[in-house]
Amino acid sequence: MLDVFGDFSREDPAAALAEAAAACPFQEAAENGGLYAFRADDVWHILTSREFWSRRSTDQRLAALPEEDRRRRSRLKEFFAHWPVFSDSDYHKRIRTVSLHLLRGAVTPQLRARCARVADERLAAVGEESFDWLDEVARPLAWEVVAALTGRAGAAILIELSRSVMDELATPRLDMERIDRALASVDGLREWLRAARSAPPTPFVAGVAELWDDPDFGPETATALLTQVVTGAHDPTVTALCVAGERIPRDLLGHTSVPRLREEVFRLATPFRFASRYARGPVSVGPYRLDEGDRVNLCLAAANLDPEHYPAPLRIQDRGAASRSLSFGAGEHYCPGAPLARSVVEALLEALKRTGAEFHADHVEREPELPTLRYRTLRGRLVRPAPTARVPVPAPAECPGRRPSPDRA
Repeated sequence: MLDVFGDFSREDPAAALAEAAAACPFQEAAENGGLYAFRADDVWHILTSREFWSRRSTDQRLAALPEEDRRRRSRLKEFFAHWPVFSDSDYHKRIRTVSLHLLRGAVTPQLRARCARVADERLAAVGEESFDWLDEVARPLAWEVVAALTGRAGAAILIELSRSVMDELATPRLDMERIDRALASVDGLREWLRAARSAPPTPFVAGVAELWDDPDFGPETATALLTQVVTGAHDPTVTALCVAGERIPRDLLGHTSVPRLREEVFRLATPFRFASRYARGPVSVGPYRLDEGDRVNLCLAAANLDPEHYPAPLRIQDRGAASRSLSFGAGEHYCPGAPLARSVVEALLEALKRTGAEFHADHVEREPELPTLRYRTLRGRLVRPAPTARVPVPAPAECPGRRPSPDRA
């Protein structure tokens, strides 16, 4: 069985996830309730089925909490209900339409050029000494994505505020300290947006600010959309950029197309490893019978390592059209920010390909929780190709008996 509550800070769970996909289609988890599904076909079916939705049911774990703790947890849960990813029905259709409109065209030629330039600069700056790829390469590139959406002046504070929200989403357990930090960050994000409404720094922020004054949406929806986009644009992108550095060898870059390698990066990264769905009514899942509101935890990371769909799943290779994975979800909740994430990872892979450089990791430490893949440290060295020695070309020998030409006389 997969230990969904284990500490994976120093252990890569990829092999365990692949084993679960191959040998364990379902697993019950008494601690946080719900059923876990691991195989690609089951995960795909539930993601795209009308018999399930993302609207969260009553959390039975709240019954064991004191009243004040239940109140704070309920407040955060109500905020998450405004996120497009956690919503359904008419509200989801309306907010998703807005999200797609605001993110359409975000991958501009200017952003591509900026990411390419930053990737080249960061790779050139690290030298030959040991460095942390996370701080020197991955985070600066991901910052560019957030800055393109929200403006360069506010990107750092928004990323910092969103980190506490990500911390709470990452743990499968109820943790009141994380909940309180997340609530404080939500307040900070709301205040940032309130202030930015008077002079929005980007078209995206201007569009989100319009939601604030829209009676059909309001401040909570506007803050929720801002928070989801920032958390989705930064941490998952950092993760994918770290996987690209840790796992892509130079020789593979030399003979495999960058778009196909990019898809392999996201398949192995799967930054959000689980997606929850809730039964809309009585329904069967494999041998299990679920009632209305029962939760199924879809392990996207295991599905992306299912050997039935990805032979030798732990190996990066050119898989052709089959390289597309479930990392961005499927169906009505497919991630609208996928083009942004793909563009910045492509920029890094192309920079590595141009330079012929390869990152050799010697110390890797991840955040402990299984639900999200986030790095704490990725230290190593950038190994560049040895310069090609120039072979002197000898001057042509004079032919015997030939008179020198006039210009050589």
